[in-house]
Amino acid sequence: MMFHTSYYVILGWTAIFIAVVSYKRFKANRENQNAEERFWQRERDANNTRKQDISQLDYVDFSGVTLPFAQFEDTLLKECEQQVLNLKDKKALNLTGISNTDLKMIYGAANLPLLTQYDQNFTLLVRTLNTWGKRLQELSHSREAICVLAFAVSIGSDIKATWNLLAELYAANDDLSRIEDLKASAAKLNSLMKEPILSMLDSYLH
Repeated sequence: MMFHTSYYVILGWTAIFIAVVSYKRFKANRENQNAEERFWQRERDANNTRKQDISQLDYVDFSGVTLPFAQFEDTLLKECEQQVLNLKDKKALNLTGISNTDLKMIYGAANLPLLTQYDQNFTLLVRTLNTWGKRLQELSHSREAICVLAFAVSIGSDIKATWNLLAELYAANDDLSRIEDLKASAAKLNSLMKEPILSMLDSYLH
């Protein structure tokens, strides 16, 4: 009799477990379906958004910026300098953290190809500035390296190596107030790298 009772108890719990798992699976599938429907609805809305004026966006501005061009004889430095000079004549726009759907919703689908190109220009620019600053530091031109890296940070680069090297150079000069300033700037980043960068900067202050 005890065997039969245990059997029915196990059978009952098994049935409950299967029911709970089935319900959760149904709920997850329903949520995924709703999320997909919302995504495609936003895509349709985005694709129907009228073209907006993008002439006054926050493009990278080189005016008033002094960078260490043609000061040292080094092949890699010259390559970086030339790349930056080429990009000075092109529009570069920091669109980190903004999806294509959001871009279309805000500025219109017709502007997406241009915005994508401007974003690519920005990505190339901050990568080049990072390489340039690193090479200057390797050649013991710390002041010039700080100049290049600080410019990269000022335009919103989210390359952790840029922030790290700049903080390292400030720390070498016992200039902790500048690292505090870096933290304030990093807190404004719209990037998945925001928290890792903030954590890294904290390590220089403790």
